Amino acid sequence: MLKISTTIFVFIFISTVSFAQDFSGYRSGNYTGVNGVFFNPANIADSRYRWDFNLFSISTSFGNNKASFKLKDFGKTINTDSIKNQVFSDKSGPSSGMASFVVNGPSLLFNLNKKSSIALSTRARAMVNITDIDGKLANQIINDANNNTDFPYTLSSSQKMILNVNGWTEFGLSYARVIHDEGPHFFKGGITLKYLDGAANAYINIDKLNTTIDNDPANSAFMTNANGKIGLDFGGINISDLNAQDLLKFKSTGIGGDIGFVYEFRPDSNSTRLSETGDYRRDMNKYKFRLGLALLDIGSINYKRDIARSGAYSIHIPNGQRFYFSSLSNTGVDNFKDTLDKYPQFFTADASAGSSSYRVSLPTTLQVDADYHLHEGFYISLAGQLALTKNSSKAFNSQYFNAIAITPRFEGRAFGIYVPFAYNALTKITSGVSLRLGPFFVGSGSVLSAVLGSSKQADLFFGMRFGGLQKNMEKKNRKKLEKQNKNTPEE
Repeated sequence: MLKISTTIFVFIFISTVSFAQDFSGYRSGNYTGVNGVFFNPANIADSRYRWDFNLFSISTSFGNNKASFKLKDFGKTINTDSIKNQVFSDKSGPSSGMASFVVNGPSLLFNLNKKSSIALSTRARAMVNITDIDGKLANQIINDANNNTDFPYTLSSSQKMILNVNGWTEFGLSYARVIHDEGPHFFKGGITLKYLDGAANAYINIDKLNTTIDNDPANSAFMTNANGKIGLDFGGINISDLNAQDLLKFKSTGIGGDIGFVYEFRPDSNSTRLSETGDYRRDMNKYKFRLGLALLDIGSINYKRDIARSGAYSIHIPNGQRFYFSSLSNTGVDNFKDTLDKYPQFFTADASAGSSSYRVSLPTTLQVDADYHLHEGFYISLAGQLALTKNSSKAFNSQYFNAIAITPRFEGRAFGIYVPFAYNALTKITSGVSLRLGPFFVGSGSVLSAVLGSSKQADLFFGMRFGGLQKNMEKKNRKKLEKQNKNTPEE
């Protein structure tokens, strides 16, 4: 129960212009260059590029279990007031949502030799999780009771209602190598080590809240007969006016990493070997079937708890006494503790709660993808995401959602089109499309859903990267041999 909804949603829509996965569709291809290291560090070994440089890549998304978006009235539905009223509607049931903002900064891939590659990468990320917040409760706070809710309203929640925000920057060093290359079986692995700079962490957790919400003749909503607990913790910069550049204000540090492996079945491996050296051609995709496995976002960031903004309270509002939601008017999230401290008769502070620091885990996921080469430039992939970090036990942790996606695509050296169809635990079924044209790529994992009907997810990504594609050494050697034969005098 917070008058922080406007603050949080302003932040979300500053960020928003995945929940299955970031860069949906595009990530399944073989021409992602250095960006492939973010999806599976093994991708950069045997890359289609001799070197590759990412200038910028941005992925931003918002999804929830209540509000729906339609492309035809996108400008009308994608605004702060509309989203608040839909996500925290007057309908019963818990509301959950997530916002994600990712900027892949300047990053460089280059080959060490025929079997090994290395990459240097930078990335800034921000995430917001809304978990099981009662829609009617939030609606009273957001709208100051100017709605059609029947009073009194009894709320009895046995689960945690959580809202958290995390923002951090990563500096990565990746190494990948071909491990096995004999016959039709090809295997490579890779690892990324990341130095983490945490900009901000904030969370509010309401646990086991039982209360009655009513309003007086003046139409001002209040809470009475209430019991439960509320906790809030803050580390790093203030989030009331958090924006993208604040992700570079380093307040906390940590260590993280990714690890991945890729297996390829190459039934025609001999035909892809160079006749002169026996090495495989690196300018072409050589597999009929590819299977990738990656454990991403291992690690954590250690934050110093800001005592001035953090605290834990027991809620006890006797029947017949009232706490008016208007007391929270114009209260920013970073000043919420000050408001609670003004009402010690209703909110009893736990003086022993909280240590001087706490450790926030990265949103760890296990990624599995299987890709089948249909014919020439046509492929189809099946990818799954298993979320391994949950905020149910530690409210300050950000989390992704379990997801599965199937993506038919056509791709060549200069052009690619990808059409992902996905299902995830938060926004259910979505479909989208993405394009790659030379160094530029753009796409959305939900735009087709929004065009054909409606979607509980709105996302967009785009970027610019450029590199040197691997050369056709067979063709080059053939021309060299022809030139030598031409210059050799006949006997």
